Amino acid sequence: MSEKKVSKKDDKKAVKKKDSGKKAKFSLIQKFRETIAELKKVTWPSRKDLVRHSIVVVVFVILVTAVIAVYDLALSSLIRLII
Repeated sequence: MSEKKVSKKDDKKAVKKKDSGKKAKFSLIQKFRETIAELKKVTWPSRKDLVRHSIVVVVFVILVTAVIAVYDLALSSLIRLII
């Protein structure tokens, strides 16, 4: 079981050699094409699902706001009693 030890220098040299062979050019048009291709793969929710999920989010935000308001009212009353 002979394992070859690779030093950090050798590892860095291997990475440099690997990267130096391929220099990818940045192409804005290519990025847009790739983005559009990825968006076509997305499974978009139906209108019914979207409305249902939106209602759930709004109701949850209202409930959390109410809980925070009650805590705020209780703590401010407690501080007034202390002062």
